[in-house]
Amino acid sequence: MYDRDRLATLSAVVEQGSFEAAAERLALTPSAVSQRIKALERQARQVLVRRSRPCVATGAGQALLRLARQIEVLEGEVARTFGDGDRAAPVHLPIAVNADSLTGWFLRALVPLAQQHGVRLDLHVDDEEHTAALLREGAVVGAVTTSASPVQGCAVQPLGATRYRPVAARPVYDRWFAGRDPAQAFPAAPRVDFGAKDRLQTRFVRGLTHRPCTGPAHRVPAADGYVKAVRSGLGWGMFTDDQARAATRTGRAVLLDADRCLDVPLYWQRWKLSTAVLDALTASVQEVASRALVPPG
Repeated sequence: MYDRDRLATLSAVVEQGSFEAAAERLALTPSAVSQRIKALERQARQVLVRRSRPCVATGAGQALLRLARQIEVLEGEVARTFGDGDRAAPVHLPIAVNADSLTGWFLRALVPLAQQHGVRLDLHVDDEEHTAALLREGAVVGAVTTSASPVQGCAVQPLGATRYRPVAARPVYDRWFAGRDPAQAFPAAPRVDFGAKDRLQTRFVRGLTHRPCTGPAHRVPAADGYVKAVRSGLGWGMFTDDQARAATRTGRAVLLDADRCLDVPLYWQRWKLSTAVLDALTASVQEVASRALVPPG
């Protein structure tokens, strides 16, 4: 059996990113935190934490990290069941979500949950094609992802699809797209990517032209900054339906193709562990997504 306090310390080190920050969080000395981690590693006979900046769990550490966080959720559940919710620490719920879902609809699912169940939310923002990796690492209890294949120990439910449309500021449209064949214009025009993992623009262009993008790619890895960069004329980009309508309403931005869009199916993956909090989280995510996304299939 693994000691509960040692597991909680492992969770704190990985969450906070350092032994010192974990010590402050747990009201311990850094030496005490180090001793707990070393004792856990002796018991597991493996290194569990890479002493880097920030500290990260090794493969073996990820397995114990999942156990540690499942215990945290279950203990919070028991505390509420026996009426100790006011004295118990809020349940820590780390969740992975892509930036467009977070800015578009996901918070509407989380705010009532936090108010009703007294949870402490910890959101990890990553590309929707990569959020499932955080589940495999034990870093989160649930994730909005494009992966329909369940991560080991997780259940998966379809949510619907986010619909994206190509948008550019009027000067970019006039310079690169007006009067030109889209098959020629899209690959050569400058574009804005959200980050190194963002493939929406290149996927759209390949589906439309069967050609790679050759124009300059600017990277703006911030949700609001991305929208502003496209609307300011840095390059064209893929906007959600709501963003596209807002951007083109005044005429300062242009919808580059009114007939074509890119639908990205999303899924909700969560631990199979059944607790009131996780079940309520799943129900809330599914309910809000059903109103915000294109229906599954």
